[in-house]
Amino acid sequence: MPTPTETVSAFCSTFLEDGGRPAVRRWFTPNTRWVNEGVSVTNGVEEAIAMIDGLETSLGISTVHIDMLAIAADGSRVLTERLDRFERADGSEIGRVMIMGIFEIEGDKIVEWRDYFDVTAVQKFSAA
Repeated sequence: MPTPTETVSAFCSTFLEDGGRPAVRRWFTPNTRWVNEGVSVTNGVEEAIAMIDGLETSLGISTVHIDMLAIAADGSRVLTERLDRFERADGSEIGRVMIMGIFEIEGDKIVEWRDYFDVTAVQKFSAA
């Protein structure tokens, strides 16, 4: 069984595939709660995929590159400092956001994921 840190690292490193959909399908449970503080909350795989689909439609986000700057575990909770870079299907950059996140792990699944960031940075994406 992977450690919680290994689970989060694997999830983040594969998130760039197909907008994160395969990663969500692999590591989320039917009840995983994903909170983008001040922006959105999803529950389960299908709501998470629907949110990803909505961001692709509304903002053109096709790929998310997660650059892990720091990672630390406290038991089954994993804290991350990241630079998330958002791109269009043609590879051009939409924007980037510094994020602090926390993942709660059970077994090898993510049961909760909360991200905290400057919401105004994301709002600038839609203005561009």
